[in-house]
Amino acid sequence: MEQILRLCPAGRPTLRPTVRGALAILAAVFLLSLSDALVKLASDRLALGQLFLLRSVLAAGLIAGLIRLAVPRPARRWRWGRAVWLRSLCLTGMWAAYYASLPSLTFSLAAAAFYTSPLWMAVLSRVLLRERVSPRRWAAVAVGFVGVLLVLRPDAGNVSPAALLPLLAAFLYALTGVITWRWCRAEEPLGMALNLNFCLGLAGAGTVAALALLRPATGEHPYLLSVWPDLRPDDWALIGLLGLFMAIIATAVAKAYQLAPAPVVGVFDNGYLLFAAVWAVAFFGEAPSVTGGLGVALIGGSAVLASLPQDRAENARVDPDVRQDDVEN
Repeated sequence: MEQILRLCPAGRPTLRPTVRGALAILAAVFLLSLSDALVKLASDRLALGQLFLLRSVLAAGLIAGLIRLAVPRPARRWRWGRAVWLRSLCLTGMWAAYYASLPSLTFSLAAAAFYTSPLWMAVLSRVLLRERVSPRRWAAVAVGFVGVLLVLRPDAGNVSPAALLPLLAAFLYALTGVITWRWCRAEEPLGMALNLNFCLGLAGAGTVAALALLRPATGEHPYLLSVWPDLRPDDWALIGLLGLFMAIIATAVAKAYQLAPAPVVGVFDNGYLLFAAVWAVAFFGEAPSVTGGLGVALIGGSAVLASLPQDRAENARVDPDVRQDDVEN
């Protein structure tokens, strides 16, 4: 218990940063999986650009209000350097790729493909952070790849481009985790959340403007190519709920990757797969096949295996500028 709790200056026990990071990411992936399921449910009534714009405006307003209440005025002058912008652009691309895939894929399949992100994290940690990747993590990458093949079941005549979008989203999410841990740890989470919603809102507004100008035929893809479908009262209520969730998710994810290294957070990040399986059954009646279930199990197991932290000596070599107490926390 002493490993988990430590005393704050007032003498009261508080959770260690790693534990708080784990709790933050669990809350985030619960709301994220629910949000994604709700987006899939409403994809026949909404347009992607419209959703990005309205949800981000609402989320940004909520975050700005929270900043006004909780962050002292002198602390509100954020630099929003290149790393913060790069992080937000990666997350914007992640949501665009993942949401674009939802109308064409089952929810459980999209979720399984997306949660190859810890495998990408292992690779990116080696390339960007010069972390030594252990044989265990390379084995996890191989097992996860087999799981992806079982879930997607690609063959020469049936390779759906939509099935590749969650894999692209997974790569971008893993890159976001590495960027946040390595270069954004000193940033205010609410400030990063506000920057993210600013980028998402710009992406939504740009998409709506481009579609309004080009007026493409929607065909079989009204969710992607419609300019601005009419919204019913329940659609506005849904967007309001998604905006609230987005404000919480953006802040919790930023804080989680500040409190703990990306591979450690990745262990608990895999809770998305469990939550997504619940929503897949509850909302869509998706009962996985034996092959698909085995693939999901392999992806989940490999993700946990890849996400487990390496020993202290290996972690200390990730970045010579990171203090040992930061690594341990």
